[in-house]
Amino acid sequence: MIELPGFAVLLARLLDHRGLAPAELARRAEAAEPEVAAVLGGAAPEPALLRRLAPVLGLDAADLFELAALPLPEDLAPAGGMATTSITGVVRLALALPPASRAELLARVAELPSAQHRGRIEGLPAALPDRHTPGNLLMRMVATRNLGWNGTVKVVQLLTGRSRMATVYGRIASGEAELTPELVSDLATVLALPAADLAAVLGLPLPADATAAPAPGEAVTDAALLLRDLRRLGVEQLREAEDLARALPPA
Repeated sequence: MIELPGFAVLLARLLDHRGLAPAELARRAEAAEPEVAAVLGGAAPEPALLRRLAPVLGLDAADLFELAALPLPEDLAPAGGMATTSITGVVRLALALPPASRAELLARVAELPSAQHRGRIEGLPAALPDRHTPGNLLMRMVATRNLGWNGTVKVVQLLTGRSRMATVYGRIASGEAELTPELVSDLATVLALPAADLAAVLGLPLPADATAAPAPGEAVTDAALLLRDLRRLGVEQLREAEDLARALPPA
């Protein structure tokens, strides 16, 4: 079983993969260069710094908090509750919309108020085990989208066309099963991240032909980005998002 190194190594791997120097990262993030250097040297990152680094790195802020093994701030935490059906309903509708309507849906969903936390995420164990493995980290990142194992099955099938048993994702999270390149690729699609970036950070191989594989289509990428905002919505707001999607001009 592969054990993950600390955040300093994960961040260094991403910077190396991107060809981005620490000083340039600090400049783009409008952060102090010594602070970034300290984090790369093993110091615990401040939450405010992670929020500055996330957009520069092309990461969702919640994902960067998970990479750093820090608790999610309230504004980045998933709403929880029984939301899977509504989340997948919005995603399914979004995939069928033309680009202009998807863009409008993304903008209008971003304006919806966040729900109060409704308890643990549907389909997750009472406490998601922390095994400090690549698979566990990946499933924690997916869980920030308010998706349990069943929700992950549905969203992966919608975005990639591939179907797996829910227990596969539970075994990945528990460390009982290793990640395959195909799983890394599929979960990267859900997270709206390049698979090669994710594999580099986690220290995992991708197939030799991975770089030649077509990137997810625009509709899939938009739907994955939509998931980031849907996570903070309760069932009532998600139904409102469904109504918005149905009312937008179809293709």
